[in-house]
Amino acid sequence: MKSIITHIGKDAIDKKEPILVLFGEEASSAIKNVSILQSFEEVDQTIHLNENDQIMFGNQVYTVNHVGKNVDANLQSLGHVTLVFKEFNQENFLETSVYVSPYELPELSEEMEIQYISKQ
Repeated sequence: MKSIITHIGKDAIDKKEPILVLFGEEASSAIKNVSILQSFEEVDQTIHLNENDQIMFGNQVYTVNHVGKNVDANLQSLGHVTLVFKEFNQENFLETSVYVSPYELPELSEEMEIQYISKQ
């Protein structure tokens, strides 16, 4: 599944907090300030993220280490996913998030392609 970054909110990236919140273009104005908006190339695409799948921002590759239980439904219905760029901790984690490595935020720009690559 592929999308294009259409907007980067003014408060969407915080180098001290390794989290990115992505939404589809229908996000409210309040959400737009703290999110990265993405537009999917094909509306009918389905994705089921699993461990060891990949997410690419341009040519920057990230490996999925953990997928929360509501991620696929949120991604399908709202274009929403929260990406956490730190080690997954079984005792303290966000159930609606995807944990990825390497543990550093990607360099992002509007019009950049995002690819969600399932290995299955």
